[in-house]
Amino acid sequence: MVDDDRTAAGTDEVGFYGAEGADGAAALDPAVIELFNELVANAPAGREGLLTVLLGLQRTFDRVSWRIQELVADRYGVSPVQVASLVSFYPRLSAERRGRLKVEVCTGTDCHLRGGDRLLDGLAGAVRARSALGSEARAEVVGESCLGLCGLAPVVRVHERVHGRAELDDVEEAVRRWLGPAGVDEEPG
Repeated sequence: MVDDDRTAAGTDEVGFYGAEGADGAAALDPAVIELFNELVANAPAGREGLLTVLLGLQRTFDRVSWRIQELVADRYGVSPVQVASLVSFYPRLSAERRGRLKVEVCTGTDCHLRGGDRLLDGLAGAVRARSALGSEARAEVVGESCLGLCGLAPVVRVHERVHGRAELDDVEEAVRRWLGPAGVDEEPG
């Protein structure tokens, strides 16, 4: 297919992002390009598949790097700036590596008054300690101004699952289940 050849070979020159993307697709592992081509083949046709491909890349690599953004832009016939704007606009996409497991702690008024700030500090500390022990606990603990469930304060969302009237031990256990015994990303069964 012409697009596959153009994508794999046509981005060898200095990329849009300068030194970060200077070696273009040549710097990407052939397995990455193969996965990319597979995602494109399974996505809806045309530009409608662009977001589907970006989400697939994010799930696989925990980010959409600048080089991969250039590859996506080339494949879909858009400028790298348009791809970068999508990556920066959608909360599920990121150019920087971040935790595969997202833990959101509500810090709104009700949750704050019922211990949300202590939950945030405790969970962030637990994830840091787990990482210091050598596990690659790729989790991201963030405070959110409101999760919209004030009646269940304090609220924590672990990988899209809501924990109302959250207790630190219960939420730490949920995080451990998601990260696996040694920080390995495993979805609980």
